[in-house]
Amino acid sequence: MESETLALARRLTAWPELAVRLGHSLDLHRYQVESALRVTGPLGGRAILADEVGLGKTIEAGLVIAELRARGLVESVLVLVPAGLKRQWDSEMRQKFGWLPMQSARDRGWIWVLSIDTAKRSPLLEQLQVVPWDLLIVDEAHRLKNPRTLNYRLVAGITAKHLLLLTATPLENRLTELYALVNLVKPGLFGSYLRFYGQFMLNPRTPKNAAALRQLLSRVMVRRQRREVGREFPPRQVSLWPIRLGVQERQLYDTLTFALRREYRQRLGGRETILPLITLQRELCSSPQALLPTLRAATWLGPLQERLLGLATSVSRTAKVEAVGELLERMAGKVLIFTEYRATQAALIAELAAQGIPVRGFHGGLSAGQRDAAVAWFRGPGRVLVSTEAGGQGINLQFCHQLINFDLPWNPMRIEQRIGRVHRLGQTRPVAIYNLFSVATIEENILELLHEKIDLFRHVIGELDVILRQVEHRGTLSSRLLDIFLGEERPEMVRARITELANEFLAARARMEPSATAILPPESGEAGAQPVH
Repeated sequence: MESETLALARRLTAWPELAVRLGHSLDLHRYQVESALRVTGPLGGRAILADEVGLGKTIEAGLVIAELRARGLVESVLVLVPAGLKRQWDSEMRQKFGWLPMQSARDRGWIWVLSIDTAKRSPLLEQLQVVPWDLLIVDEAHRLKNPRTLNYRLVAGITAKHLLLLTATPLENRLTELYALVNLVKPGLFGSYLRFYGQFMLNPRTPKNAAALRQLLSRVMVRRQRREVGREFPPRQVSLWPIRLGVQERQLYDTLTFALRREYRQRLGGRETILPLITLQRELCSSPQALLPTLRAATWLGPLQERLLGLATSVSRTAKVEAVGELLERMAGKVLIFTEYRATQAALIAELAAQGIPVRGFHGGLSAGQRDAAVAWFRGPGRVLVSTEAGGQGINLQFCHQLINFDLPWNPMRIEQRIGRVHRLGQTRPVAIYNLFSVATIEENILELLHEKIDLFRHVIGELDVILRQVEHRGTLSSRLLDIFLGEERPEMVRARITELANEFLAARARMEPSATAILPPESGEAGAQPVH
């Protein structure tokens, strides 16, 4: 531990206990100690901990627990987490802090780690809400953004003297989400919803009086960016892997794209939803296997439907799957592969297994035990883990430093979450990222936007969630991309509009200010607001 961090850590009342752990498994960084001191000091033990992905929010939460206990303020702690992260929390608490979390309401102890899904079922829900807790911690707290959900009502109904919400994205789409989270932690800070709307919202996505709003947020939120914390992460090495579609794949792509363009124009004129078209276009870029169920349900295709189904079922082995096999021959060590779709995942796993490659899958349908087993296998003898987006949040895989994006989400935040599984604290080697894309398809245009235009993969773009919200003021990124791809037939016009969209990202990035609480874009001409301490 560096001398400055050590000096700061000695300000913790819990330092004598923590010092014992330092020689074993607890390695602290200055910003983590600063966050714990701020939460347990000026913020009064009720806060939103909103560090960017990969900075160790679980360790910071552990420091808060230790400090409040050492001050005699906490004797009972309840931690609520998504089911897939429960074992990870148990492990972190045991290995890093030497605590043994209880597993059920019948256990005797002082700290419980329960899955949110378990906690919101009767009779446990009523038991948890009738007991006054000293400290409640909720991980992945952006799942509480809607006050009408059972998750929100569960947390709102628990009596807790201290409350800590952990999330890398405290605001995903609408300012009302931020209001909901803050109202849990410090009710009344924003006043009534009508007052909040009138004072701080031009519309659900656009803030006003951003400086005043940031000052209020600094009374409840701690947010650190990678560029602020002084930690040098290993570099990212990005390779773009172009793929040429086979004859049948190209026929499938061109035929469906033609049908999608025609239907898109009709739906715009009739003000019909375009969501099914977005789904089809994204599945088309992934695999015929992912496309088939939606294709069967798309009755608007008319006579083309049977032809498209025939083309999709005739492709037994895609060019992308072949490319993965070629890549794995060149790569030594463990490889993490991401895809958006379970059907694509199943097809890829079957093909790799047939080639004799040790491979397993990770997806949202696995139980907590099955998830743990998959990660343990990958950490040990495993070679390849093929994950859906369920692996894009929460799990720590920094023992792997090679990642293949089989297909690319249209939301840059999802891509950052994928990369954050391996490019995080504890990673010691350069992270190699391989992005597969089919030539002369939408995927090539997406990579042009993300890689060449805004350089997403080469550098970590701080506050990407804020940048994305500013860009989406003119419509969701998915709908805007679809409008470019299906609304324009000439390649030069597609490229021109991609460049225009990229310039919006760059302009939003330029407006960002380096503030630990800056989750909101500065207003035009506004000076940087100072955090309130």
